[in-house]
Amino acid sequence: MRKLLAAAIVAGTAMAGWAQPVVADDDEMSLPGEFSANVGLFSDYRFRGISQTDNEPAIQGGFDWSHDSGFYLGTWASNLEFNDAHIEMDFYGGYAGSVENFSYDLGVIYYWYPGTRRNQNFDFIEAAVGVGYDFEVASVSLGANYSPENFGASGNALYLETGVSVPLPSKFTLDASVGYQIIEDEATFGTPDYLTWTVGLSRPLYGFDLGVAYVDTDEPRCGTGCAATVIFSISRSF
Repeated sequence: MRKLLAAAIVAGTAMAGWAQPVVADDDEMSLPGEFSANVGLFSDYRFRGISQTDNEPAIQGGFDWSHDSGFYLGTWASNLEFNDAHIEMDFYGGYAGSVENFSYDLGVIYYWYPGTRRNQNFDFIEAAVGVGYDFEVASVSLGANYSPENFGASGNALYLETGVSVPLPSKFTLDASVGYQIIEDEATFGTPDYLTWTVGLSRPLYGFDLGVAYVDTDEPRCGTGCAATVIFSISRSF
């Protein structure tokens, strides 16, 4: 899943990959832009600190298209285990670019939970904005995601996050982030506004990306689904 800067670190999902441009014969038309794909296995799927799989493993993957102009589109999916939802599919698009060491990303994400009843109101949409700066010894990011009608019809919601990524010797990368989820209708959503944080370590190995991340929140009301955990992951990009 190509996550916007606002959600790039949670659960160790950062993937180092490459995109293969589409090439055609001179007499054939080719699609512009570059296409890539990713797939991964995670010991838990935490979305903003809350388990979406009842603390069980998740298989995740997606496809992305990007253009030299900065526009991009993509889709991503994962198994789930809560209420009647067993699959999450995300569809997103936006515009991203950079000026020297400064980067920016403006996009829209639609979260779809196929098979759920319409009156559950699980599906929702977010607008997302993110900025980052690469200091070479480390890169930092700031992001915000806003939904006019959040998951479960819980009203306006705003997610704010800041993160840092530090390259280490032997191809290791250290990532850390802190996020804050603000929800208008806390009773409907099931938790009050809460804080979440993640610290992760990742490394490429034989074409795969291995990761381990510590994830926690300050919200005890959703039980083990919000409690501190360590997530292991293995993924690959194509």
